[in-house]
Amino acid sequence: DQLKRSNDGLEDKTIVYHSNLSIDENDNTQQEYFVPWHLPFHRAEISGASAAALENGFAKKDDKKGAVVYNRYYHVFVEGELQRLVAGMSNATIVDQFYDKSNWCIVLEKL
Repeated sequence: DQLKRSNDGLEDKTIVYHSNLSIDENDNTQQEYFVPWHLPFHRAEISGASAAALENGFAKKDDKKGAVVYNRYYHVFVEGELQRLVAGMSNATIVDQFYDKSNWCIVLEKL
């Protein structure tokens, strides 16, 4: 399934639902995903938020897995994107950057 969403009103982006996040290393055009997150029933019942999410259609009940399933938004960063996002920060500095599990990561140190 695919869901069209508007990105800041200027450009349409396609957000793709994935049952397992498996990113094609050669396809750098897709950056937005919804990834199912399974919250076990016994944990979901504690907050009461799951009942409201189910009622409003923001989650689905998976009786087979004994879980409430939420679609978690996942953004895949391209090389240099995170660095550009934090470049103007005066109270932190990048101490490490690396590629891990199909996504770019940075480690910041507070100054």
